[in-house]
Amino acid sequence: MNKGKLIILGFDGMDYDLTRELIEQGEMPNLKRLSTEGQFAPLQSVLPPDSIPAWITAFTGLDPSEHGILDHVNYLLPDSDKKSIDTTVFHEKTFWDRIAADTGKSVCVINPFMAYPVWPVKGVMVSGPVFIEGEIQSSAPELTKDIPIPDSIGGITNLPKKSEIEDFLEHTLQDTREQAAYGMKMLESTDPGLFFQTFLTSDRIQHHLWRYCDKTDPTYPGRNPVENGITEFFQLVDKIVGDFMATLSPEDTLLIMSDHGHGIRCTHTFNINEFFRRKGYVKSTAGNQKLNKNIIIEKLKNRVLRFMNDHDLEDYISTIAKLVPNAKEMKKGSHITSHGNSMAYATDFAGTNPFGGIRINREKVKDYTAFRRKLMDELADVTHEGEKIFRWLKIREDIYSGSHIDRYPDILYEMPPRLGTGFSNHCDLVTVNPTHKKISGGHKANGVFFINHPEHWVVNKSDCKVSNIYASLLSIFGINVTNNNSRSFICTKN
Repeated sequence: MNKGKLIILGFDGMDYDLTRELIEQGEMPNLKRLSTEGQFAPLQSVLPPDSIPAWITAFTGLDPSEHGILDHVNYLLPDSDKKSIDTTVFHEKTFWDRIAADTGKSVCVINPFMAYPVWPVKGVMVSGPVFIEGEIQSSAPELTKDIPIPDSIGGITNLPKKSEIEDFLEHTLQDTREQAAYGMKMLESTDPGLFFQTFLTSDRIQHHLWRYCDKTDPTYPGRNPVENGITEFFQLVDKIVGDFMATLSPEDTLLIMSDHGHGIRCTHTFNINEFFRRKGYVKSTAGNQKLNKNIIIEKLKNRVLRFMNDHDLEDYISTIAKLVPNAKEMKKGSHITSHGNSMAYATDFAGTNPFGGIRINREKVKDYTAFRRKLMDELADVTHEGEKIFRWLKIREDIYSGSHIDRYPDILYEMPPRLGTGFSNHCDLVTVNPTHKKISGGHKANGVFFINHPEHWVVNKSDCKVSNIYASLLSIFGINVTNNNSRSFICTKN
């Protein structure tokens, strides 16, 4: 049982491979020391490896099929299409609630992703809105009134244009410095038994700077003012970690984690619905007509997006999307794919990423099990330029088994990093991803895990998963994990 403080720093999207590379290059001396004296391992995310389901799993110990929140947000869509996500179902059911209740220790929790509005805790919780408008909140204003809360707490940010990328880097670095300084002051002021702070800027910086920093990215623009921006950011992360390490007593535990990894975002998409249309599984809204309004709209959309990509006009994609009615439905291809009349189709539950899923319309197939296996066998054989399109395909029940398993598509898969899910049809099977230049960093499965006291980590290195974070944190305080009452809460469909 831990007798000192437990300090947890969460860096959204901090990637294991990149972190290991930067440590080996000498760019992160504090994390190198932490990895040498403690433990450093890849932390496997959930499926899909997205911030919303992953952080909620870390908070509650429930996998996404148990807590039921699989939402993701497409930053390129108009604000009116970015719905508010109801996460109140897990409020007061997190590891910090449980630790405070079972041990009587006070907690200080700063900027936990999606845990908004705040709720009463033994200590203080400070949180800001993500994807929605709202004010930053403190659960105990009397404990925070003398320490100004940074305006950047939360996660709302505008997409930077190419001309703004230098300012974006500097502002993001400054936001991170301010948040870290605030966390240090709150740690000193409140002296909690558990301190937890999340930094969302790490994910933001990689989404927007990746192609400017990665010379292997086919859209790398050459020498540019922010080409070392990601390295510079993680040098700052290392300094923040070092500052917190300096506050530790011998009995204190420091844990560093992320919800998922990060790397190059897909540069091309495999249009699964077009593959299915050619097989007769997907029905087009155009029927058998070769010249149809919806086909014309779809081809025009694809040509405009390709033109904008080829002529470096990516800054205008989101602008145009705001002007197009039903932009979200067009992105999913709903105007050209008749989902109700199709036997199977690609879903957008994971967005345009290598991870994705296929929904089967049970009313349109005679033998669901046989048809699902047939689809998987056919997709497993598809290749492009000598490489298999799919790394793996699995039925959803082979991955999760919670009460909300039906929110997952019937078939789940992963493609190579260069490929993402396309939702178009009446097109080529593999096409350029026209939004890559705008958001060039994408999510990977392995985040990071560091701990200075490996003896406090009860999970084997091979089982180092986001889904095990909750149980392991509780075990540090000697709490019996089998009494996880949060497994009984009900998640309502959004």
